Amino acid sequence: MDKAQRLSVLDDLIKLETVNDREEIVANYLKDLFEKHGISVELNKYADNRYNLIATIKNNDGPILGFTGHEDVVATVDDSKWNYGPFNPKHIDGKIFGRGSSDMKSGLAGLAIALIELNDDPNFNGNIKFIATVGEEVGEIGSEKLAKEGYADDLSALVVGEPSNSSSRLVMEQLIDNGLVETNGAKPETRIAAFCAHKGSVTYKVVSHGKAAHSSMPEVGINALDNLIAYYNKQAEYFKNLVVTEDDVLGTTKPSVTVMNAGKQENTIPDYAEMTVKIRTIPEYGNDKIIAELKDMIDKMNQENPRMNLEFQLKSSNWPVKTDINSDFIQLVRDSYKDVLGVNILTVGAPGGTDASKFVQANHDLDVVVAGPGNESAHQINEFVFEDDYLQYIEIYKTLAKKYFA
Repeated sequence: MDKAQRLSVLDDLIKLETVNDREEIVANYLKDLFEKHGISVELNKYADNRYNLIATIKNNDGPILGFTGHEDVVATVDDSKWNYGPFNPKHIDGKIFGRGSSDMKSGLAGLAIALIELNDDPNFNGNIKFIATVGEEVGEIGSEKLAKEGYADDLSALVVGEPSNSSSRLVMEQLIDNGLVETNGAKPETRIAAFCAHKGSVTYKVVSHGKAAHSSMPEVGINALDNLIAYYNKQAEYFKNLVVTEDDVLGTTKPSVTVMNAGKQENTIPDYAEMTVKIRTIPEYGNDKIIAELKDMIDKMNQENPRMNLEFQLKSSNWPVKTDINSDFIQLVRDSYKDVLGVNILTVGAPGGTDASKFVQANHDLDVVVAGPGNESAHQINEFVFEDDYLQYIEIYKTLAKKYFA
């Protein structure tokens, strides 16, 4: 494809309004695009109007490299505050504005175009499986379904096109200084980076069941909030031990209580209280271990106090992802960037999650890199991607694939 065609594909994807649903319109667009270039495509239904897409080029019986990105975008927040409208892509001063330009329709388009151009290259003899998912922004629901159905089982490595850069070198240095990007002491030569690891997450709710009573006679009731606070304090002690363990790339586990609700009326003892907690996890202290320990803590509190009736509800468990920073695959990634950009990039750890969590949970031996043209404007009003970044990442993806199968 020429430059105009490459830019047109991204513009077309940004125009498609897929705020956490209706991803079928992206899947159909990509299906038509791939089939025009003779690439085999499969649609995988998640729900009405929601389809994952799998496209494959297979030249032999050797290893398969995965390309993956998601079709959905987050809410636009306030359409009136966008300079050009959220789904009206505009090219201004080297930037492309629009919802999803950074997270992650630029990465999705870049991977798709790389697949097409590799397929059109008579000298390319590798095998690539391109996976586009629904609902990444709302719990990796599409990748979870595909992982359970075995779509990641035959992959030997995976390139995730999520944003991995910053908008400037100064911003990259600030992200590092604030601990949002973990570098293990390395200094950046550029604002461009790739993630060899990212944290997982455990999201859960703890519900306290009590007994309502008039506030003038609290002794005849069971205050659900009091019991939940007792658990909160116990959990806080547990968290102190949890954060002691550290990963050399990802740092420490990060637990946060994010929601707490109780009571409906000021003169009534609450019979129900709940809190929601999200823990960002590392490989050294795995999700399953944390979940088991939390359940055990709640069981013991319920057994020790007959007035305690706590319930643990697991909302989601997404595994941490880590590929050895000194592995052959990550060195190949660094070499690919150097060939295209002419600079050495950092391979670092990121705090957020991606669909790779679900794929790694199904395929434990999967090498993963998160590498995409977006930046920290993701999820913000007037989200943007640099046009040059988008175009360069197409070359990075192609170079990486050629090196992988060399």
